[in-house]
Amino acid sequence: MSSRKRKDLTRFALILGILILLNVIGSLRFFRIDLTTEKRFSLSESTIRLLEELDDRVYAKVYLEGDLPSGFQRLQRETKQMLIELRAYNKNLEFEFIDPASSEDDKINQEVAQQLQFKGLRPTRVQVEEKTGSKTLTVFPGAILNLGDEEVAVPLLIDQLATAPQAQINASIQNLEYALANAIRRLTTTLKPSIAFLQGHGELEPRYVVDFARTLSEHYTVDKFDIRNYKVDSTNQSLSITGQQVRLNRFDALIIAKPTRAFSDLDKYLLDQYIMSGGKILWCVDAVHAEIDSLSSAAQFLAFPRLNQLKLDDMLFKYGVRVNTNLVMDMVAAGLNDQKQIRPWVYWPLIMPQVKHPITKDLNAVKLEFASTLDTIIAPGVHKTFLLKTSPYSRTAQAPHMVSLGEFYKEQDERAFTKSSLPVAVLLEGTFESIYKNRLKPKENAGQQLNVLEQSRHTQMIVIGDGDIIKNQLNVVDPNIERGFPLPLGYDQFTGQQYGNKDFLLNAIDYMLDDTGLISIRSRELKIRLLDFNKVKEKRLYWQLMNTLLPVGTMLLFGLLYTFLRKKKYS
Repeated sequence: MSSRKRKDLTRFALILGILILLNVIGSLRFFRIDLTTEKRFSLSESTIRLLEELDDRVYAKVYLEGDLPSGFQRLQRETKQMLIELRAYNKNLEFEFIDPASSEDDKINQEVAQQLQFKGLRPTRVQVEEKTGSKTLTVFPGAILNLGDEEVAVPLLIDQLATAPQAQINASIQNLEYALANAIRRLTTTLKPSIAFLQGHGELEPRYVVDFARTLSEHYTVDKFDIRNYKVDSTNQSLSITGQQVRLNRFDALIIAKPTRAFSDLDKYLLDQYIMSGGKILWCVDAVHAEIDSLSSAAQFLAFPRLNQLKLDDMLFKYGVRVNTNLVMDMVAAGLNDQKQIRPWVYWPLIMPQVKHPITKDLNAVKLEFASTLDTIIAPGVHKTFLLKTSPYSRTAQAPHMVSLGEFYKEQDERAFTKSSLPVAVLLEGTFESIYKNRLKPKENAGQQLNVLEQSRHTQMIVIGDGDIIKNQLNVVDPNIERGFPLPLGYDQFTGQQYGNKDFLLNAIDYMLDDTGLISIRSRELKIRLLDFNKVKEKRLYWQLMNTLLPVGTMLLFGLLYTFLRKKKYS
C-alpha cells in the first residue's frame, strides 16, 4: 500500500472517529446553539425548568391553519417554531395546527366557531384584498392546550387600540413564549396560590367583579373574606383578633375593590400585619365620589372627596404613596354613548401603557372612570414603579368639582390640557414599615397587647387611583343575553370596545404571585425586522427580476465560461 493511500485512510478514519465521538457526546448531553443576535430562539431558564418538570402529555391544538392573511401566516410560522423549541426540551408536548373553517358545510363551521368562543378564543375579522375584490375572513388566532381533562385557552394575538396590524403581530410574536409557557404552568400547577376579595367596607358587589374572579379562578384559588366577620373563641366565648389574623394570613394576596366605608383601626391593624407577614394587596381606590349614573337624573352632579372618609390615607402614606383627591381629565378618553352619538368623555381617561414593565408590556388601552392621580412619598426600602400614566393632553380638577354633561358636548380646548403623564397606578415593592412602629399598639379583648411586626419581609402591593378599573358591566343592551348578566371585564357594551383592564389586572396579580419567574419573559424585546412596504410596492418588479433572472443568468454565464475554458485548454 502506497504512503499516499495510507495517509488518506488515516485521515478518513480520524474524521470518522471525531464524528462518532461528537455524536456520542451529543447523545449524552442535550444542548442547542442560538446564533441570532438577540437570542430569539433561546428559551428562558424559567421556561426550561417548567418543561423539565413536565411529566404528563400536553396536547396543543392551534387554530392557525388554512387561507390566512400574510400577517397571520407570520404568526403561524413563529408559533410553530416556538412549539418546536418547547418540544425539543420535553417530548411530552405534542401539537397540531387546525383550520376551524375546513368543512365545506357552513353550518359545521359555525358550530366549530361557537365552540371555540365558548372555550375562550375570541374571533378576529380581517379584510383580505383579492383580484376580484375584498372579502372578510374570521380567524381564531389562538390555541387550546389539554392535560387530561383540563384545558386552557391561549389567545395568541394581542389586541391594541390605535396600533397598526403589523405592530400587533410583532407584539404577539414577542409574547408567544410567555403565553404558551404560562398555559402549561396553569395546567400543571396543583397547589394554587389563594386570593381573597376583601369585604366589610362597602366594596363592589360580587356581580361587578365576577368576571375577573372567574378568570382568576383558572389560575388561583379565589375566595371572599369579610374582615369584620369574627369567629367566637371557644375557650372564653369572645371575639379573637389573633384568630382573625390567622384566617386573613392564609391568603397569598388580597384585592380591595372600591371600598366606600371607613376602615377601622382594627381593620387597619389586621391589614398592616398581613403586609408585614409578606402578604400582597391590590388596592383599587376611589379617592373621589363620582358615579356616571348620577347624570341619568340630572345634567350635573358634585364630585366630592372620599379618601378621608375611608381613613386609608395615613396607611398608604406610610407605605410610600398618596392618592390625591382630584379627578383626571384627558383628551385621550374612552367613548360615552348618549344613544345618538359616541364622543370621548374626558373623565374617562384611556391609558395607553407606556412603561416597559412585564405588567404593562404590549397591553391594550386601559379604561378608567373618574380616576385620581398618585404621588410617591419617601419610604426607606420601597421601590416605586409607575405602571399607568395619562396622555400628554391631560389635566386635573380638584374635588369638590362639578361634573357637567356639558363637557361631553363641548369642544375641548387643547391649550387647557397642559399636563402630561400623570401617574394613576403604582407598583410598590420592597420592605415596608408598619404604621404601628413607634405608635400605640392595639390590644386583644382580654386586655393583652397584640404582637406587632414592625417591618415586613420583601413583598409587593399595587395602588390604583380608580375603583372602577376592576368593575365589569351588567348586560342591558344585548337581547340574546339575560338582562343583568355580567359581561367580560373591560368590555363596553355601549360602544362595543374591548379594553385591556382584565389583562392589566391579571398581569398585576401574576407579577406579585409569580414564583417561577415566567412573568419576566414579557419584558423581553425581540428585534423583528420588517420590510418597507412602500419600497416593496415601488420596486416590486425590480426585485422579482433580480430574484428570478439573476441566479439563472449567473449559472448560464458560469456554464458558458467553464465550457469556453475547457475547449481552450483541451482543444
